[in-house]
Amino acid sequence: MRFNIFRRKINKNTQIQPGFIADFFPISFKLTSQDGTSFACIDRIASELANLNYSIFSTKDRQKLKKHPLYAVLKEPNVEDRHFNFFYQSVIDYFNGGVFWYKGTVDNKVVSLFRLDPQSVRVKRDDNNRRIFEYRTKQLASKEIIYIPSRFGYSTSSGGQSIFKAVDAVFQTSGNLERYTQASFANGVMGKRTVIDVSGAFPNITTEQATEIKENFQAEYSGAENAGRPILKKKGIEYSELGGNADNKSAELAENRKFQEHEIAKVFGVPEELLTVSGAKNGANLENVFTLFSEFAIRPVATQFQEAINSLLDEESEYFEFDYNGILKVSFQQRIDAYTKQINNGLLSPNEARAKENLEPIEAGDNHFMPVNLMPLNDETINAYMAKQKNEIANGGANPTDENSQHFGGGDDKQ
Repeated sequence: MRFNIFRRKINKNTQIQPGFIADFFPISFKLTSQDGTSFACIDRIASELANLNYSIFSTKDRQKLKKHPLYAVLKEPNVEDRHFNFFYQSVIDYFNGGVFWYKGTVDNKVVSLFRLDPQSVRVKRDDNNRRIFEYRTKQLASKEIIYIPSRFGYSTSSGGQSIFKAVDAVFQTSGNLERYTQASFANGVMGKRTVIDVSGAFPNITTEQATEIKENFQAEYSGAENAGRPILKKKGIEYSELGGNADNKSAELAENRKFQEHEIAKVFGVPEELLTVSGAKNGANLENVFTLFSEFAIRPVATQFQEAINSLLDEESEYFEFDYNGILKVSFQQRIDAYTKQINNGLLSPNEARAKENLEPIEAGDNHFMPVNLMPLNDETINAYMAKQKNEIANGGANPTDENSQHFGGGDDKQ
């Protein structure tokens, strides 16, 4: 079996969804159904965050607590959700105004987490000014909820503000442009249109007759299913094509759409190279692109999730942390070079490097190494070195053939 950081003990105490929690459909899917750029941005951010490696550390010595019970909860938050789907959907909730996780407990210990519809939750204050939550008609205490408010705005009267409301003008313009483009194609503005001259056959045609002829023509000859089908010419009816400024209109729409995609990508902090397959073809530096993606799109959201998860821990002795290294995409050769330098300088053990490549650990692979010609700069080392030099001078120099001879100031870098 391959070594993987997500290979954790299954949560045996996980609970089924409480009856008062209703399923819901994120409103962002409705808002992005006509806007591919917004959907792509949210999908990329949610996918990357849900795939982040993570660990729980001891505050005292930063050692990983590999058997902490919270791992099981994060791996399987509830009976119906595993880690990826739960966190992916939670990121979507975040962009809709905030994340609400209901805590399922056993003996006062959190064993399950359930998402609540952010559109159905109202954040209020009790008589002691403590935050409480009203979900549909049920009152929930602050201790029952993990709340990750939207960074785009928050108030106890209206809850968190979605990204779509925070920059409403950008998304409205994008939606209008998308509808205009679809209407242009549907109405034939983007290309030539067929003209049916029926004056010879129906010199006194009525509106009803004209509508019937047009509908019959569309049913028989329009659409992809009728492509290439020959048009039957009837006596007294002439067909022709009406041209237009399709090329200019297409160029104008393409330019407007490109600008709008740029604006939406900027709002989400997603590099445009990640939204199109042409990014790499245009010579984009893959490492730089993913560094920007990590810093401006992933980290701001992940930091709030990280702080919320830490509320489940004893923060005086332990803490939760995401590992962002997995986002930084580089070539295989660059990864190997980086691992080699980190292993040779004691930053990683061989097994830690192998884990990053999803490889099995090896025997003695947990040891750390560093070059033998590097010594700690302290009084003990300096005094030992000076004593050795004085001894060599007193004896007329060190014997190069002496196997016990050592050189603190130089030598090959050997493990």
